[in-house]
Amino acid sequence: MWCLPKDDSKAVITAQDQIHSAHRECHLQLPETAILFFMGKATDYLISQYNATELPEPLPRFLNSCPIWEIGKFQLCFADGGRGAPQAVDTIETLAALGVRNIISVGMCGAYDEVVHVGEIIAPQKAFVEEGTSLHYYEDIEYSKPDGNLQKAVTSLLGIRNHSIVSTDAVYRQTLCKEQLWRDKGAVGVDMETSAIFSVSKYLGLKAVAMLMVSDIHPIDSNSAKWEWKMTNEMRYNLVDQAVAFAKAINNTK
Repeated sequence: MWCLPKDDSKAVITAQDQIHSAHRECHLQLPETAILFFMGKATDYLISQYNATELPEPLPRFLNSCPIWEIGKFQLCFADGGRGAPQAVDTIETLAALGVRNIISVGMCGAYDEVVHVGEIIAPQKAFVEEGTSLHYYEDIEYSKPDGNLQKAVTSLLGIRNHSIVSTDAVYRQTLCKEQLWRDKGAVGVDMETSAIFSVSKYLGLKAVAMLMVSDIHPIDSNSAKWEWKMTNEMRYNLVDQAVAFAKAINNTK
Protein backbone atom coordinates (compact mmCIF):
# COMPACT_ATOMS: atom_id res chain seq x y z
CA MET A 1 0.00 0.00 0.00
CA TRP A 2 1.64 3.20 -1.16
CA CYS A 3 -0.69 5.79 0.38
CA LEU A 4 -0.76 4.94 4.06
CA PRO A 5 -4.23 5.32 5.63
CA LYS A 6 -3.07 7.08 8.81
CA ASP A 7 -0.09 8.99 7.45
CA ASP A 8 -0.71 12.63 8.36
CA SER A 9 2.98 13.51 8.50
CA LYS A 10 4.33 16.40 6.47
CA ALA A 11 5.83 15.88 3.02
CA VAL A 12 9.58 16.50 3.03
CA ILE A 13 9.23 18.67 -0.08
CA THR A 14 6.17 20.40 -1.53
CA ALA A 15 5.50 22.39 -4.68
CA GLN A 16 5.58 25.55 -2.57
CA ASP A 17 9.00 24.58 -1.25
CA GLN A 18 10.25 23.98 -4.78
CA ILE A 19 8.89 27.32 -6.03
CA HIS A 20 10.56 29.24 -3.23
CA SER A 21 13.76 27.23 -3.00
CA ALA A 22 17.03 29.08 -2.47
CA HIS A 23 18.18 28.58 -6.06
CA ARG A 24 14.86 29.31 -7.75
CA GLU A 25 12.69 32.01 -6.17
CA CYS A 26 9.63 32.32 -8.41
CA HIS A 27 7.49 35.41 -8.95
CA LEU A 28 5.17 34.11 -11.67
CA GLN A 29 1.55 35.29 -11.66
CA LEU A 30 -0.57 32.94 -13.72
CA PRO A 31 -4.18 33.06 -14.96
CA GLU A 32 -6.66 30.54 -13.59
CA THR A 33 -6.78 28.38 -16.73
CA ALA A 34 -3.83 26.38 -18.06
CA ILE A 35 -3.54 24.14 -21.12
CA LEU A 36 -0.99 21.35 -20.73
CA PHE A 37 0.26 19.58 -23.84
CA PHE A 38 1.49 16.01 -23.62
CA MET A 39 2.75 15.78 -27.18
CA GLY A 40 5.42 17.35 -29.34
CA LYS A 41 5.11 20.37 -31.66
CA ALA A 42 2.05 21.79 -29.89
CA THR A 43 3.72 24.70 -28.13
CA ASP A 44 5.71 25.64 -31.25
CA TYR A 45 2.48 25.80 -33.25
CA LEU A 46 0.74 27.92 -30.61
CA ILE A 47 3.62 30.37 -30.48
CA SER A 48 3.59 30.79 -34.26
CA GLN A 49 -0.18 31.08 -34.71
CA TYR A 50 -1.35 32.95 -31.61
CA ASN A 51 -0.13 36.12 -29.96
CA ALA A 52 1.55 34.21 -27.15
CA THR A 53 4.06 35.76 -24.79
CA GLU A 54 6.72 33.71 -23.04
CA LEU A 55 6.70 34.59 -19.36
CA PRO A 56 9.94 35.96 -17.88
CA GLU A 57 10.50 32.96 -15.63
CA PRO A 58 10.22 29.23 -16.38
CA LEU A 59 7.68 26.99 -14.69
CA PRO A 60 9.69 25.81 -11.66
CA ARG A 61 8.54 22.20 -11.49
CA PHE A 62 10.85 19.66 -9.84
CA LEU A 63 11.36 17.42 -12.89
CA ASN A 64 13.01 19.89 -15.25
CA SER A 65 11.70 23.45 -15.37
CA CYS A 66 10.16 24.48 -18.68
CA PRO A 67 9.02 27.63 -20.51
CA ILE A 68 5.46 28.80 -19.95
CA TRP A 69 3.52 31.14 -22.21
CA GLU A 70 0.45 33.32 -21.81
CA ILE A 71 -2.22 34.38 -24.27
CA GLY A 72 -3.36 37.46 -22.42
CA LYS A 73 -6.48 38.23 -24.42
CA PHE A 74 -7.81 34.72 -23.68
CA GLN A 75 -6.71 34.76 -20.00
CA LEU A 76 -4.88 31.44 -20.24
CA CYS A 77 -1.37 30.05 -20.04
CA PHE A 78 0.10 26.96 -21.63
CA ALA A 79 3.13 24.72 -21.32
CA ASP A 80 4.43 21.30 -22.23
CA GLY A 81 3.18 19.11 -19.39
CA GLY A 82 5.96 16.54 -19.70
CA ARG A 83 5.71 12.83 -20.39
CA GLY A 84 4.13 10.25 -18.11
CA ALA A 85 2.17 10.51 -14.88
CA PRO A 86 4.99 11.60 -12.50
CA GLN A 87 5.99 14.63 -14.57
CA ALA A 88 2.37 15.48 -15.35
CA VAL A 89 1.52 15.57 -11.64
CA ASP A 90 4.68 17.52 -10.84
CA THR A 91 3.49 20.11 -13.36
CA ILE A 92 -0.03 20.22 -11.93
CA GLU A 93 1.18 20.54 -8.33
CA THR A 94 3.40 23.44 -9.42
CA LEU A 95 0.60 25.19 -11.33
CA ALA A 96 -1.76 24.78 -8.38
CA ALA A 97 0.79 26.39 -6.07
CA LEU A 98 0.96 29.32 -8.51
CA GLY A 99 -2.81 29.89 -8.54
CA VAL A 100 -4.06 27.88 -11.53
CA ARG A 101 -7.51 26.38 -10.91
CA ASN A 102 -8.55 24.88 -14.28
CA ILE A 103 -6.48 22.29 -16.15
CA ILE A 104 -7.09 21.39 -19.79
CA SER A 105 -4.97 18.35 -20.60
CA VAL A 106 -4.28 17.82 -24.30
CA GLY A 107 -2.56 14.79 -25.75
CA MET A 108 -2.85 11.59 -27.72
CA CYS A 109 -4.03 8.05 -27.11
CA GLY A 110 -3.58 4.75 -28.86
CA ALA A 111 -6.91 3.04 -29.58
CA TYR A 112 -7.74 -0.66 -29.38
CA ASP A 113 -11.44 -0.45 -30.25
CA GLU A 114 -12.95 0.20 -33.66
CA VAL A 115 -15.60 2.55 -32.27
CA VAL A 116 -13.05 5.37 -32.62
CA HIS A 117 -10.85 6.36 -35.55
CA VAL A 118 -7.47 7.99 -36.11
CA GLY A 119 -7.73 11.77 -35.90
CA GLU A 120 -10.84 11.71 -33.69
CA ILE A 121 -10.76 13.86 -30.56
CA ILE A 122 -12.32 12.26 -27.49
CA ALA A 123 -13.01 13.57 -24.00
CA PRO A 124 -12.29 10.76 -21.51
CA GLN A 125 -15.21 10.35 -19.11
CA LYS A 126 -13.27 7.85 -17.01
CA ALA A 127 -9.58 6.90 -16.85
CA PHE A 128 -8.66 3.55 -15.31
CA VAL A 129 -5.56 3.80 -13.14
CA GLU A 130 -2.65 1.63 -14.24
CA GLU A 131 -0.04 4.25 -13.39
CA GLY A 132 1.61 4.43 -10.00
CA THR A 133 1.42 8.13 -9.19
CA SER A 134 -2.27 8.16 -8.22
CA LEU A 135 -1.59 5.48 -5.61
CA HIS A 136 0.53 7.91 -3.63
CA TYR A 137 -2.51 10.19 -3.25
CA TYR A 138 -5.31 7.63 -2.71
CA GLU A 139 -5.36 4.44 -0.66
CA ASP A 140 -7.50 2.66 -3.23
CA ILE A 141 -8.49 3.95 -6.66
CA GLU A 142 -9.67 2.02 -9.72
CA TYR A 143 -10.37 4.98 -11.97
CA SER A 144 -10.58 8.75 -11.93
CA LYS A 145 -12.93 11.21 -13.62
CA PRO A 146 -12.78 14.75 -14.99
CA ASP A 147 -14.63 17.69 -13.51
CA GLY A 148 -18.27 17.21 -14.43
CA ASN A 149 -18.97 20.75 -15.57
CA LEU A 150 -15.86 20.97 -17.73
CA GLN A 151 -16.65 17.56 -19.22
CA LYS A 152 -20.15 18.66 -20.21
CA ALA A 153 -18.76 21.88 -21.64
CA VAL A 154 -16.07 20.28 -23.79
CA THR A 155 -18.41 17.71 -25.29
CA SER A 156 -21.17 20.20 -26.04
CA LEU A 157 -19.00 23.09 -27.24
CA LEU A 158 -16.75 20.99 -29.46
CA GLY A 159 -19.17 18.20 -30.35
CA ILE A 160 -16.78 15.43 -29.32
CA ARG A 161 -17.61 12.07 -27.79
CA ASN A 162 -17.08 10.69 -24.28
CA HIS A 163 -15.15 7.44 -23.92
CA SER A 164 -13.28 5.66 -21.16
CA ILE A 165 -9.53 5.07 -21.39
CA VAL A 166 -6.67 3.50 -19.44
CA SER A 167 -3.49 5.29 -18.31
CA THR A 168 -0.40 3.12 -17.98
CA ASP A 169 3.27 3.49 -17.04
CA ALA A 170 4.46 0.60 -19.21
CA VAL A 171 4.64 1.44 -22.91
CA TYR A 172 5.91 -2.01 -23.89
CA ARG A 173 3.50 -4.06 -21.77
CA GLN A 174 0.31 -3.26 -23.64
CA THR A 175 -0.36 -6.87 -24.59
CA LEU A 176 -3.23 -8.19 -26.71
CA CYS A 177 -4.61 -9.96 -23.64
CA LYS A 178 -4.44 -6.87 -21.48
CA GLU A 179 -6.11 -4.69 -24.12
CA GLN A 180 -8.96 -7.21 -24.36
CA LEU A 181 -9.46 -6.84 -20.61
CA TRP A 182 -9.49 -3.07 -21.08
CA ARG A 183 -12.15 -3.38 -23.78
CA ASP A 184 -14.18 -5.56 -21.41
CA LYS A 185 -14.15 -2.61 -18.98
CA GLY A 186 -15.50 -0.31 -21.69
CA ALA A 187 -12.23 1.49 -22.41
CA VAL A 188 -11.22 2.33 -25.98
CA GLY A 189 -7.72 3.83 -25.70
CA VAL A 190 -4.57 4.17 -23.64
CA ASP A 191 -2.27 7.02 -22.65
CA MET A 192 0.25 7.69 -19.87
CA GLU A 193 -1.10 10.70 -17.96
CA THR A 194 -4.86 11.22 -17.85
CA SER A 195 -5.84 9.12 -14.82
CA ALA A 196 -3.20 10.85 -12.70
CA ILE A 197 -4.20 14.28 -13.97
CA PHE A 198 -7.82 13.65 -12.99
CA SER A 199 -7.07 12.05 -9.61
CA VAL A 200 -4.49 14.56 -8.42
CA SER A 201 -6.44 17.56 -9.70
CA LYS A 202 -9.38 16.40 -7.59
CA TYR A 203 -7.07 15.87 -4.61
CA LEU A 204 -5.80 19.44 -4.94
CA GLY A 205 -9.25 20.95 -5.47
CA LEU A 206 -8.66 21.78 -9.14
CA LYS A 207 -10.97 21.28 -12.10
CA ALA A 208 -9.54 19.15 -14.89
CA VAL A 209 -10.66 17.86 -18.25
CA ALA A 210 -8.82 16.06 -21.04
CA MET A 211 -8.89 16.19 -24.83
CA LEU A 212 -7.15 13.26 -26.51
CA MET A 213 -6.68 12.64 -30.21
CA VAL A 214 -6.56 9.05 -31.43
CA SER A 215 -3.06 8.82 -32.91
CA ASP A 216 -2.98 5.15 -33.89
CA ILE A 217 -5.02 1.95 -33.85
CA HIS A 218 -3.56 -1.07 -32.09
CA PRO A 219 -3.96 -4.57 -33.56
CA ILE A 220 -6.96 -6.32 -32.02
CA ASP A 221 -5.47 -9.82 -32.39
CA SER A 222 -2.47 -11.57 -33.92
CA ASN A 223 -4.11 -11.53 -37.37
CA SER A 224 -4.73 -7.78 -37.41
CA ALA A 225 -2.61 -5.27 -39.29
CA LYS A 226 0.66 -4.41 -37.56
CA TRP A 227 0.79 -1.30 -35.36
CA GLU A 228 1.61 1.82 -37.34
CA TRP A 229 1.88 5.49 -36.37
CA LYS A 230 -0.88 7.52 -38.05
CA MET A 231 -0.70 10.98 -36.47
CA THR A 232 0.00 13.89 -38.83
CA ASN A 233 1.02 17.47 -38.11
CA GLU A 234 -2.33 18.67 -39.44
CA MET A 235 -4.10 16.51 -36.86
CA ARG A 236 -1.91 17.90 -34.08
CA TYR A 237 -2.59 21.47 -35.11
CA ASN A 238 -6.34 20.86 -35.27
CA LEU A 239 -6.24 19.49 -31.73
CA VAL A 240 -4.32 22.55 -30.51
CA ASP A 241 -6.81 24.90 -32.17
CA GLN A 242 -9.73 23.04 -30.59
CA ALA A 243 -8.11 23.23 -27.15
CA VAL A 244 -7.58 26.98 -27.41
CA ALA A 245 -11.15 27.48 -28.63
CA PHE A 246 -12.45 25.52 -25.65
CA ALA A 247 -10.29 27.42 -23.15
CA LYS A 248 -11.42 30.71 -24.62
CA ALA A 249 -15.07 29.65 -24.41
CA ILE A 250 -15.00 28.59 -20.76
CA ASN A 251 -13.15 31.74 -19.74
CA ASN A 252 -15.77 33.87 -21.50
CA THR A 253 -18.59 32.18 -19.56
CA LYS A 254 -17.20 32.99 -16.11
